[in-house]
Amino acid sequence: MCGQFEALLYLNFLKNTLHLPDLPDKVEYGHTSRVAPSDGAPIVIENPETGRLEVIPARFGLIPHWYSGSLKDWKASTFNARLDTVAEKPVFKGAWKYRHALVPADCFHEWSGAKIARHKNARQKWRITRGDNQPLAFAGLWDCANLLEGEIWSFTLLTREAGPEMSAIHDREPVVLSPDQWDNWLRRRPVDLTANAPLKLTTESAAIPAQSALF
Repeated sequence: MCGQFEALLYLNFLKNTLHLPDLPDKVEYGHTSRVAPSDGAPIVIENPETGRLEVIPARFGLIPHWYSGSLKDWKASTFNARLDTVAEKPVFKGAWKYRHALVPADCFHEWSGAKIARHKNARQKWRITRGDNQPLAFAGLWDCANLLEGEIWSFTLLTREAGPEMSAIHDREPVVLSPDQWDNWLRRRPVDLTANAPLKLTTESAAIPAQSALF
């Protein structure tokens, strides 16, 4: 968790709020209507060379800059980074210090209940949005690695202990930032990442995904 979310809805809002340049064509981002690990999605970063904020397509599941092997050989589960340990993990600590990302979303998904063999619909699917009608955007980290396949830009989502709404179905949740925190986070200025954003949970009927969300 968060292992599946929907993207693109608030890109224009981010563009106007953060005074971003024109957005690239959405076809560059891959399966943006439903993003799961290894899919592509749009993220906002501060360009390390120009200092300007821009939107780039990146792979969901961070690959650190020091990895130089093949993408198919990268087996680590790095689509989430725990807030309590991110500064210590070799795969994340460089990005935590230098490379912050903002990941816009329409909503994210989680499943509750025990997984029962042969009963794909035994778990309850939830659609989760902000509860105050503010745009939803996650605090993330990005990196860029030169692999055998070429240059790969990638990102992870920060997670923390669940707040009052999420705790009913899960013990963790993604770090959701409010619009007044976006610029500070991207510029690596102090931001309170421990304050829980209000969330709204709505039930959905759907089968368990091939790779369920893990926090």
